[in-house]
Amino acid sequence: MTIQLNERLKENVLKLCNDIAGSRQITAVCVYGPWVCGYADKKTNVNVLLILDRFTLRLNTYSETVDDVKVSVLTVNRLDFERDVNKGWLGEFFAEKLAVPYEPLKNGEYLRLHEVKIKKRTVSELLENLILEFPESSHEFLIKKEYFMYEVMMRRARVFPPLTYSFLNMSRGNLGRKNVEAIMEGYLKALKELEKENIVFHSDGYIKITRSHIDAVKRRKLRLPLFLKSIQRLVLPPLLSVFSESASSFIQDQRLFMKANKKVRAGGLVSRLEDPKKYVLLPTPLGPISLSDKSGIEDVARKIIPDGEFSKMNVKNIGGVLNDVYLLTITKNGEEQKFVVKQFIDWSNLKWLSLTLWSFGTTSFSVLGRSRLEKEYAINTFLHSKGFPVPKIFYISHQKRLIFEEFIEGEELVETIKRIISSNKTETDVALVRAVGRKIAEVHSLGVSLGDCKPENFIVSKDDIVLLDLEQATRDGNQAWDIAEFLYYSGHYSPPLSSTNAASIIARNFIEGYLEAGGKKETVKKAASARYTKVFSVFTPPHVLLAISNICQKMGKELAKSES
Repeated sequence: MTIQLNERLKENVLKLCNDIAGSRQITAVCVYGPWVCGYADKKTNVNVLLILDRFTLRLNTYSETVDDVKVSVLTVNRLDFERDVNKGWLGEFFAEKLAVPYEPLKNGEYLRLHEVKIKKRTVSELLENLILEFPESSHEFLIKKEYFMYEVMMRRARVFPPLTYSFLNMSRGNLGRKNVEAIMEGYLKALKELEKENIVFHSDGYIKITRSHIDAVKRRKLRLPLFLKSIQRLVLPPLLSVFSESASSFIQDQRLFMKANKKVRAGGLVSRLEDPKKYVLLPTPLGPISLSDKSGIEDVARKIIPDGEFSKMNVKNIGGVLNDVYLLTITKNGEEQKFVVKQFIDWSNLKWLSLTLWSFGTTSFSVLGRSRLEKEYAINTFLHSKGFPVPKIFYISHQKRLIFEEFIEGEELVETIKRIISSNKTETDVALVRAVGRKIAEVHSLGVSLGDCKPENFIVSKDDIVLLDLEQATRDGNQAWDIAEFLYYSGHYSPPLSSTNAASIIARNFIEGYLEAGGKKETVKKAASARYTKVFSVFTPPHVLLAISNICQKMGKELAKSES
């Protein structure tokens, strides 16, 4: 049976705080823990936070029995408390008392003000973490407001597991809704302030991060990651818990949890906490998908078909050098629907080493499967929103590292390149190369670089030239690399002793298309430099490489003269 604070007990607790304060001024008093959250029993201490102005001991604990109940008073100097709120001065050991339900006994206005301050700083740091962890997908994130509360709980519990009992106790049964509402009130006020500062905005019931804030975070110089900073703060509570009264609160939370959950083992309790990833979602045609989604290929196939029924499903491995790529064919009522399914695996050390040596000092590649998955999704979604021909994304499963895309019928552009190289070209082939140059310039005008711009990554469909494999694309990458890779990689199809005429035709038409669509001359000129030619010298004939480089350099100069 749980018990709650009554008015008499509150009055006597406040009287005890006055006795402890003596001649010192009390800034604020509140009760926190089991008695406020609703799961205390008669053996449970009443936990009190007492903030004193000019408290020379800075922090201390006191224990007294009041109305047959043991009262534990955690006392802190006002300036130290405010530093803990503003900068984690004491590992947020005191500030975190306002991050969970509490009941003010004196100066509630002061406590609520600092509750919003600590929650605002926490939200800001968690947003920054999301941006640093998902630099591209963060533009698309649909965040439920509860994410911040559950993420804080999860991180604190992982660093200091005894806190898990407290979080599980306050979340159980009918108590959970009441306590969540109490906690979220401060977060909602913090989010309103951040919205006024143009850090977040609301969209269809979700929270989104503004583009200006994402750009600002990405521009900042490298510093101690915020996750490490949170760990740095959180290692202090275990040290402070040497105060017997503080440590006893963790023991009591464990006793109360085990009392209510007799058949539950103590090990692995952190996994019983609400998964915060459930509250960060990405939009897809099938609806928002959370980062916690673990759907496999068959699961998604049943979601793609509206009524969940199909007569036949076939999954065929269609290769993929650095990813596992499958063709998913679903047959329903005699009609086939085809999808490309990619599973983004972490590249092995050998693959990573070969790519790094190949491009060392010129560009960098994302090697983690999760990073490549988020780029593929985010840049594809962004370009699609701008009207670019890219495969439609139907579903994304972050936990399985799967992405489901529209299957595009057509011919790879590399076949066009090969025909030009072999002198079997048509006017249409040359026009296609020019069109690709225009297409890339249009992508660059949005601040996007493709990252992997080989001819193999373009499909000539019946309607347009479609951009594929955007897993290395970024909003602020190396655009000169796109030009260099397309041209020099195209040149590697030239036989060792062949003429440079075909490669020159490709280079001239590509660059003309690029410049016609507003591509920058500086980007073309950069592609001519040794920084890029050296990368492709291992497999493109040297005379072809030189011819392409000279054309890039010459056409850049010609443009410069015409503009002067």
